[in-house]
Amino acid sequence: MATKTDLVGVETLRDASDFVVGFNLIGLHKIEASLFFPWMREKLTSQKDLQGAFSAAMDDLDSDRRTVASLGEQISNSVRVACNPQLPEDRRTSAITKVANQSLELQAVTQKMMALEDQLLVPAIGAIVPPKEQKSFNNRVLLKLGILDSRLHLVGMYEAVWEDGDSNEKELFEEAIPALSRKMIPRWKQKLYEPKTNMLE
Repeated sequence: MATKTDLVGVETLRDASDFVVGFNLIGLHKIEASLFFPWMREKLTSQKDLQGAFSAAMDDLDSDRRTVASLGEQISNSVRVACNPQLPEDRRTSAITKVANQSLELQAVTQKMMALEDQLLVPAIGAIVPPKEQKSFNNRVLLKLGILDSRLHLVGMYEAVWEDGDSNEKELFEEAIPALSRKMIPRWKQKLYEPKTNMLE
């Protein structure tokens, strides 16, 4: 979006940044820092024979999480500069270019994190942690997010899974998300999600 934005459409870029960084990224950091990473570290490093390999992997993830948080702040700051009509036009235009570059860097770091989690940590958690305990942890995450935010994140998750088209991911989604919540997704999408994300279409 930033590569196609000029000063005339900069308010749309601000709205997109508010959702992607101000809502999604902040919510992710809240869960990762206070629940997910500490829980994964505890589960994966409590066994002596696994401690070294998984401790290094978790250290890498923690470092990348801090990088992502910093990039999110940089994007928000650049968007604020781009939206400030009191600043010179060249500085505002330069800030839009920075948003594009910072977004690319953010994408690269998050893809690296996802690859490490998918290839190493998620299978290990699946093998070590009983399903009942995993479900209990999921409930803790939902409570931490709160009702409204968890609904928005759930719709976003649904959109990502169905857009990707991976039948295994769809099956996991169907298994992990209660039937009532799945039934409510179209309503939550229309009433809650689309008003916040229409600028991303």
